[in-house]
Amino acid sequence: MPMTKQKKAKTQKQQIQELQEAIEHADALAQQKSNFLATISHEIRTPMQTIYGLLELISEEKPNEKIASMVATAQEASSGLLEILDDVLDVAKMDADAMELDPFEVPVRLLVRGMLEALSVKVRGAHVELIDDIEQDVPFVILGDPKRLRQILMNLCGNALKFTHEGSVTVHVTTKVHHIKKPKNGIALRFEIIDTGIGMSKDVCARLFKSFAQADNTTARKYGGTGLGLSIAKKLVELMGGKIGVESTEGEGSVFWFEIPTEEVRTDENTVELPDLEGISVLSVEDHPQGAKEIVNSLRSMGATVESCATYAEGLKLIKQRPFDVAVIDQGLPDGLGLNLIREIIKIRPFTGLVMYTVRDDVGLSHSLHALGAIFLTKPASRAGLGEAVKKSTRQNAGIIDGPTRLLIAEDTQSVRDILKRQLDNLGVEADFAEDGKQALEAYRTGKYGIMFTDLHMPEIDGYEVVKAIRKEEEDTDKHFPLIVLTADIQLAQRDVYMRYGFDECLLKPVSLGQLRGLLMRWRLLEETAENTIEAPPPEPAEKFSNDEKPPAIDKECIVAQLGALDESAIEMMGMFRDMTQPVIEEIKSSLHDGDYTRLTEAGHSLKGGARSACCNVLGDLASKLQNDAAQMENCNALVTEILAEFERVKMEIDNL
Repeated sequence: MPMTKQKKAKTQKQQIQELQEAIEHADALAQQKSNFLATISHEIRTPMQTIYGLLELISEEKPNEKIASMVATAQEASSGLLEILDDVLDVAKMDADAMELDPFEVPVRLLVRGMLEALSVKVRGAHVELIDDIEQDVPFVILGDPKRLRQILMNLCGNALKFTHEGSVTVHVTTKVHHIKKPKNGIALRFEIIDTGIGMSKDVCARLFKSFAQADNTTARKYGGTGLGLSIAKKLVELMGGKIGVESTEGEGSVFWFEIPTEEVRTDENTVELPDLEGISVLSVEDHPQGAKEIVNSLRSMGATVESCATYAEGLKLIKQRPFDVAVIDQGLPDGLGLNLIREIIKIRPFTGLVMYTVRDDVGLSHSLHALGAIFLTKPASRAGLGEAVKKSTRQNAGIIDGPTRLLIAEDTQSVRDILKRQLDNLGVEADFAEDGKQALEAYRTGKYGIMFTDLHMPEIDGYEVVKAIRKEEEDTDKHFPLIVLTADIQLAQRDVYMRYGFDECLLKPVSLGQLRGLLMRWRLLEETAENTIEAPPPEPAEKFSNDEKPPAIDKECIVAQLGALDESAIEMMGMFRDMTQPVIEEIKSSLHDGDYTRLTEAGHSLKGGARSACCNVLGDLASKLQNDAAQMENCNALVTEILAEFERVKMEIDNL
């Protein structure tokens, strides 16, 4: 019997509804996976920063050759893990369609040569030569995303080096493309990474750009890697409107290529608005002649006055002779490390803005500079990127607060408030505190304050709602109230992220004196006076512990970085942390007993912020896990037991202090 039109229509309607539900379910699963990957990446990165800090401390103790070799191996392994975390985070962004390109000016030759210089440390001996081959008709500057282009080249070149034991790895750049069309009013570039390595079969080439793909199981065991690098490179190239591929023969090497459409940028033209550096004096310490010329010309084109030198000794001599607003320093100088020069500048000219501009994409180095209050910038940056870094680091172009200059801090965790207050007292800056977002908005509306630091997760009203409310009230006015976000989330530290929410800057927890001092200088809340100069004593030797033991319950180096010294005042603060944390511990036990996961989540968040600010990193990491697990209503019995034991260990170490 034929189906009636009504029944047929009903069936089609049901099918459409079922398809829509299936799509929504798939989208929800993809979002859940993306959130999970981002959370895992963040949570692993936090303890990795502690590991890096301890390795750095051990290396500064000048250990014997055997220990130094083990530390170097551990640092290299840690760096590899952090690279994997970055890849996982990129995959999460791509799955959620959240990956966006930032188009800036890209100096092609500086990009390629800087990237090869960074990779040169991975070349063992003189068996593999790194070569750049850039044809003459390739423009000096193109329009693109310098960070993502560098990431593609690093992935492809790093992969080539991994499978090449002798011979060469060459980066060839040409305007002759074969797989894409040249844009109507632009150009197209072809990048080829040519190696003399082991090569691959056609079957392997066909599946190489899929996520987690390896040449074969034997290769995976021998060479390692997640297989994410090539997959990410493919997605980034496609996001740029290009194509990527590989040509290879077993035993004869490989040619990885990608082609992208772009535009030439003439050196006398600006494609983006450049920052105004008029009146800023800059010291550039860069030994590569072409790199030094690029820095000087770029900064002078924005109005800065620049003095350039090529060595550690010359830079130190100049900084002793007279003050500069900003110093832009390379890490690999012929007579020393840029990091050590930065440390000397802090002692001699503590209010000089500092930018490390280097080809080394080193997370450990970035962590060290962050603690010193310096900006870490990877070569090659666009003119705008370099200019923004200089502008951000100098007090000359700091944010000028229009009206009152009193500081308001919104933070719900008492121990974090106490540490910030102690730091501000050391710096000679007064501030008032609000315990939640509601109090913060009420205080803001009195008109007594010119700037606010705010935590994100607070009772009553959170930091996101605070910034949203203030920015809404400003819509019909020409006023702009400076808002600084206080957070432990490294993703929020990216300028495009915190500005998207309406914040002006980001202050990462735990806050070091270097960070805080630099920010207060930028907003002119701190003047250059002798009594405000803080010179922290050398760090305490790192405590030695075996692989079976936990790290110290209290990170003493972290305390020195935050408070300037591990003195009686700091020990008193740790005692206050212990006393104020006891009620939070009782709240955790009570919430677990009552099965109240909402209270347990809030208590975990409160403990996390307080513990990390008090440099109790193990306790802070456990509290972070409690916050996440309780939010998912997972069984937290064993975790709470671990937290109680760790708090007892913290109390014991405080008593020993």
